Amino acid sequence: MVFDKMKNASQYYGLGQRFQQALEWLASVDPNTLTSGQKVEIDGDNVYATRFDVDTKIPADCKLECHRDYADIQYVVSGTEKVGYSLPDAPLKQLSEYTPDIQFFTTNWDTLTVRPGTFYIVWPQDLHAPRVALESPVPVTVIVAKVKLS
Repeated sequence: MVFDKMKNASQYYGLGQRFQQALEWLASVDPNTLTSGQKVEIDGDNVYATRFDVDTKIPADCKLECHRDYADIQYVVSGTEKVGYSLPDAPLKQLSEYTPDIQFFTTNWDTLTVRPGTFYIVWPQDLHAPRVALESPVPVTVIVAKVKLS
């Protein structure tokens, strides 16, 4: 997992052309030009993004998720949330079968606070629980860029 401010996005261009495309787009997009749920193709299905206007959830209502085919770059535009994460050696309980491109698990997890202007990148091995409320549910706007890994 990578966790950083969008102002530092250029430090991660070395992850590859698709990551650079996604990060450049996230740094330059005016979120007000997007509607909630709108998918924007940046490079076809290799790199695309979706804006989400949602409420955070209490931890008991959150599940750890992972992806196989894409890395996520989750960029918090407004509001504050926590992201849950598990350690690589944590004992896992599978909650769902894999469906493109998501699968759910549960285990003990910890959180990081994600404030506006911050992004995080998760790879297939990074179990994460987005939209975790700090204290009580609040609205957040997040743009999620999906970067195809193969």
